[in-house]
Amino acid sequence: MRDHGLTPGIPFFGLLGGMVAGAANDNAVKTAFVIAVTVLNWEFFGISPVILANVAALLFILPFIFLASRAAHLANTRPPKQWLLFLKRLEILLTGMALVAIWSETGWLLLLVLCGFGVQSALIGPLKYALIPRLSTGDRLVSSNAWMESGTFIAILIGTLFGADWMVDQPEQLMALLALLAVTGLASLMVLPSLPPTGDQDRLPLPQLIHKLRQDRKAMAAIWCLSGFWALGSVWLTHLPILATEIWVVSARSVGTLLGQFVMGVAFGALAGVLLRRLPQFLRVGLGASILVVGTLMVQTYDPELGQLGLFVTAAGGGFLALPLYTSLQQDQHAVADRIAVNNVANALMIVAAAIASIAALTLLNLSLLHWLLVLAFGQLFLCLYHRSNLRLSQ
Repeated sequence: MRDHGLTPGIPFFGLLGGMVAGAANDNAVKTAFVIAVTVLNWEFFGISPVILANVAALLFILPFIFLASRAAHLANTRPPKQWLLFLKRLEILLTGMALVAIWSETGWLLLLVLCGFGVQSALIGPLKYALIPRLSTGDRLVSSNAWMESGTFIAILIGTLFGADWMVDQPEQLMALLALLAVTGLASLMVLPSLPPTGDQDRLPLPQLIHKLRQDRKAMAAIWCLSGFWALGSVWLTHLPILATEIWVVSARSVGTLLGQFVMGVAFGALAGVLLRRLPQFLRVGLGASILVVGTLMVQTYDPELGQLGLFVTAAGGGFLALPLYTSLQQDQHAVADRIAVNNVANALMIVAAAIASIAALTLLNLSLLHWLLVLAFGQLFLCLYHRSNLRLSQ
């Protein structure tokens, strides 16, 4: 394939490899813990498995809120390669603890590891996105974000599938995979150049950081649209087993296939976003949200083949709208870490809000899952249309 000036360089792919390995690792550990307490019935002080599964999700996501300000400050003031290597060494330590927990079937230790992965992921997020524009410029910035977006969802797929399957049948292979991912992630980052920090500003408390970002209307518009996408995606991924077994009436083993189709849809949407990068940003975002609605309309069926096609189209719309939003947040290298930190907070809050709203809609209001997904799709479209004027602003 010809380059056309779009292919990122080796340092970026080193960053990509480190981040994909890390995302796969923590998703594998998250899934392994849920499987351990729900399927394998690990003893955990007599606490209900349902409660434990929700506590695990909460402990993983809370650091993205409480450490947002600290993560942005460290991303701005630490030499990026040194700080990343430190965090990946921390991942190796956590992985070692996970191996002990799985081998000894110690639930509390695996939950502690999961909390540690949440802290590590919260600290690494702002720096990851702040490094992308320093390693890729011009049109390469768009393609780099497409690679990172696709790689993140593929990592979620790998971690979820292997964490679920191997935790039950082949825990030794899961342990080997976790160790391989941790070592590979660290090794991948060795090709990064030694770059200086982007600044030495004082750390702002989270309320002040949010207040500062609120003055940047275009960045906040991108953050809100992205958080809506992540909230919508979390609802889809959570309810895929119900779609498979109760609505489309296919085998439970098909859940992995559906998850793969969702991930491939996001990757396809990101690739299409690279090809159509010359279109105005607000137009690409609106088009992506519209495609997402069309895909969800196609899902309003009990026909599994049409439903799975709708699933792919929905995911493609999400991948297409997210790409220009992430690229927009990276236009000012000195502001990227702050923007991503606030975006992580918004993502976490919106995911929690979407989970609570889903419980209310599906149980208290007795709304069908298919109709609820359609409501969320239209909600994402209206959210993007509401922010269209701010998305048109110049940086």
